[in-house]
Amino acid sequence: MATALRAWLRRRPRLLLAALSALAFAAAIARPAIPWPRTLGSTLLVVDITQSMNVVDMRWQGRPTSRLDYTRALLRQLLAELPCGHRAGLAVFSERKALMLLAPVEVCAHYAVLDDALGGIDWRMAWAADSHLYYGSYSALAEIERRWPGGTLAFFTDGDQAPALFPGREPRYERHAGSPAGVLFGVGGDTPQPVPRLDADGRVAGYWTEEEAAGFASAGAPTLSVADMERMAQGADVRNQSQRPADAPAGHLSARNDTALAAVARAAGLRHVTARDPGSVLEALLALPGTQRTTQRLELHGALVALGALALLASLVPARRPRAAGLASPLAKGTTP
Repeated sequence: MATALRAWLRRRPRLLLAALSALAFAAAIARPAIPWPRTLGSTLLVVDITQSMNVVDMRWQGRPTSRLDYTRALLRQLLAELPCGHRAGLAVFSERKALMLLAPVEVCAHYAVLDDALGGIDWRMAWAADSHLYYGSYSALAEIERRWPGGTLAFFTDGDQAPALFPGREPRYERHAGSPAGVLFGVGGDTPQPVPRLDADGRVAGYWTEEEAAGFASAGAPTLSVADMERMAQGADVRNQSQRPADAPAGHLSARNDTALAAVARAAGLRHVTARDPGSVLEALLALPGTQRTTQRLELHGALVALGALALLASLVPARRPRAAGLASPLAKGTTP
């Protein structure tokens, strides 16, 4: 009986496809789901918008691009790859502060809002030319702890501090049990490049010179010693000597400063990772202590509806009629027309 039924169904594939379509649609109505493990959390994405981020020493999809444009493109892809349920917010960094643009929101339901806010980030939003990375990191951590306890920090910067700090004058950060975890993601090339000066339309109007960069005094300059005061009394021009550390990098050139990034990361209790691609950034974010492993429902409704629609369409395709075995062309029998 079963053999005869199978043979009968094989002769009627369209009926079999119609039955499969009906079963798929019926199952879709029940909205079945399977448990799916995911790592979720809440992350504040901070983007450095100081002038060194305009240096063109990165590549995206094979094309040269600035550090800021690279960061925007990388974050756009990162947001698309974050699991649904994860929350992300946006902030920009300049001078000593991380300024909030968008509070953390669920990435799937609010992807368009996040993408639009990310596309609007621009170097012209900076309110000062200085870049004090220690204070900027501490500011972002304090904001997370105050407003979104349990959240994590992802800070994208080239590590260029302008003007450079004097050794031993770095501000301290007191970590405690509630301090957020986070990562400093380094952006930029290894070779020092001139920092462009852009006009209001974003076109290169020139480049910072060594003399211009040297005119900005470094924070935390030491006070004059007794020896310096004696030299001043003898007529030496001590007050107008360089107000920058002797070993500070040239302020008019910029490269990704891994040394500075590592020092800030140690002081703030953060990790330091080079942002080479969205995959490595995503892996570093989801490995932070603030994230948690959870199980979500993976809905099968869409897949079942698609299966039912395909089976229904296939059942409506006309079957090819087989040619009769006894029918042959007169020419094949050797007759003439």
